[in-house]
Amino acid sequence: MQFCCHRAWRAGTGCLRGGPALGSDREKAMKRYAFVLALVLVSGWLAAAHGGVDAGWQPLMDRLAADGLDRAWVEKVFAGAGVDYEPSIMARKVDAMVRKQFEPRPAPTKKTLEASNYRQFLTPASIEAGVRYIRENRGAFDRAQREFGPPPELICAFLMVETKLGTYLGDQDALSVLASLARASGLGQIAPYMKTLRGDAERSAYADWAAKDRSEWGFRELAALLRYAKAKGQGPGAIPGSIYGAIGICQFMPSNALRFGVDGDNDGVLDLFTPADAIVSVASYLRGHGWVPGMTGEQRDKVVYAYNHSELYVLAVTTVADRLKARLGG
Repeated sequence: MQFCCHRAWRAGTGCLRGGPALGSDREKAMKRYAFVLALVLVSGWLAAAHGGVDAGWQPLMDRLAADGLDRAWVEKVFAGAGVDYEPSIMARKVDAMVRKQFEPRPAPTKKTLEASNYRQFLTPASIEAGVRYIRENRGAFDRAQREFGPPPELICAFLMVETKLGTYLGDQDALSVLASLARASGLGQIAPYMKTLRGDAERSAYADWAAKDRSEWGFRELAALLRYAKAKGQGPGAIPGSIYGAIGICQFMPSNALRFGVDGDNDGVLDLFTPADAIVSVASYLRGHGWVPGMTGEQRDKVVYAYNHSELYVLAVTTVADRLKARLGG
């Protein structure tokens, strides 16, 4: 689940457009790149000199301790997990936000959906896999609907689109991703990696705001990931995630795992990498974002949008759900 809170930003007045007065964009970009590369090399040297912990993580570890996490444990996590700083992660996130803000796209249609990567979930084979998954996990789906309301086909559609029913859980280290987002707190740290600035002052101002905003968001999610891992009894560095740190079969951001996660199989542990916990947790999330019995299609779409702020995503999930329902004979 990804959230781009671009609506909160407002461009200031008097923003200037056009290129810089001195030097070419390419020359400035190369200088910025060299500067960032130097910082990375220096931070690596400092890490070796401080017992394997990159000294650049120190302010972040201070904040995590101030947030209530045990400092000794936090330091152990960062020392043992080999947390890597990748400013390109924030750059990719901010690039997406800049495109959404300055390059809006028309509302998607069925034709758009069938031409997108989501079309893989609309094939007969994918729908059959979803039907089997519902039947194999009938108890969890029944509990989810009984306690929270959403029907099996809708919950299953989320799990299909998010992780192919748990067969693809992301190839990123969630800890490094969220730590990198928390650390990259301004345009100066990510500009060499960005593709959407175009020498435009308004875009740059927005990107700087976006980086600061997403850095705060990244910190909250990092703290939540650490708490989730500690409660689960798992090393945070061993948790796989998406490109922005979502985890589990249901791809929850860690804060949502803490808020909406449900121990669906009653084993005493919240583990979003198990089907029962993921299934019931999705239902809990949807109920928490407005799901009620008898809602209209438009109301349903708003609840789905809360899961991922993309109209194409909403169209994909609801279309898959409708096909699952038809195949189940509903």
